[in-house]
Amino acid sequence: MIVLENIGKAFETNESSIEAVKDVNLRIGKGEIYGIIGFSGAGKSTLVRCVNLLERPTTGRVFVDGVELTRLPERELRRARRKIGMIFQQFNLFASRTVAQNIAYPLKNSGLSRKQVADKVSELLSLVGLEDKERAYPSQLSGGQKQRVAIARALANDPGVLLCDEATSSLDPQSTLSILKLLKKLNGQLGITIVVITHEMQVVKEICDRVAVMEEGRVVEEGDVFSVFADPKRPITRDFIDTTSNLSKIYGLIAEGSPVVKLKPGECILKFKYLEKNVSEALVSTISRRFDVDVNIIFGNLELIGEAPLGGLVVIASGRRQDIDDAIDYMRDKNVGVEVILDARGTSELPELPGLPDAQCDVEVARVF
Repeated sequence: MIVLENIGKAFETNESSIEAVKDVNLRIGKGEIYGIIGFSGAGKSTLVRCVNLLERPTTGRVFVDGVELTRLPERELRRARRKIGMIFQQFNLFASRTVAQNIAYPLKNSGLSRKQVADKVSELLSLVGLEDKERAYPSQLSGGQKQRVAIARALANDPGVLLCDEATSSLDPQSTLSILKLLKKLNGQLGITIVVITHEMQVVKEICDRVAVMEEGRVVEEGDVFSVFADPKRPITRDFIDTTSNLSKIYGLIAEGSPVVKLKPGECILKFKYLEKNVSEALVSTISRRFDVDVNIIFGNLELIGEAPLGGLVVIASGRRQDIDDAIDYMRDKNVGVEVILDARGTSELPELPGLPDAQCDVEVARVF
């Protein structure tokens, strides 16, 4: 549905040229919900505006539904843009117009009769769940309701593509979830292709099929959401995962010397990370019974991406060294990532780290298996 070929966008200033987007190539399938994620300044908003040529690329070509937009004359481009809806962080509603008038605005000069426009507005209000707000003004609406109006307005011309530029960034968590559910419903009901620009990891996890990670104007990682987040290849992706995962808290607890992570001889702290979509076996209880290993769960972070569990657990394991090693090998055979965070096995007392004065650290920090 959307093809971006070698897209670059530079902004000229009096003194220099700033490259906001650099040589981006993407293919987004019809009916997909595709996420583009990155921290502020990564170039993601500039990139999405290149899709409908609100920002004309400095280099490269843009295709939407088989049409190369970058070659169209202005009049044909305006016509093509009607089939690309867009919603924004700040809603961009007309304060002096009612909800119905805001939704009807894109239908101006559409050739539809007044009754046809009214019927269309009524249909869209029903679609976004605002049937009783037809005569209300934006100032009388909550943030989530304003975004629903903006979505209805973006759908007025029956677009094949909906671009969402930080559409939930101004909303509270409950409203965010409500809008994401609405977008997912519209995708399933209308078959519309949705591109979501966000810096919020949870947004991508909640509704996207695939995701691209941007850094300094480039796409540095791309794939289906589960694969990218279960086994990230780039530091920027791992940073994003850490913003929503409890698992990274273990390192802070260790640094603080928290009693929660105080080990006895023969214990170790393990982090389990699920790496595949089919995790149906009760692995923790299995290794406890099969290898005679006591497993105390400190905390975990498990959630569903589609039908697949994503996340992991941090545990304290105690038992014989060989039994724990066998349990670790078993977990790895089941395609579960295992990291030994702290290790105090095989000693009658907790060892000091070589080179550290006076037992600043009282357990060995091991490498990732």
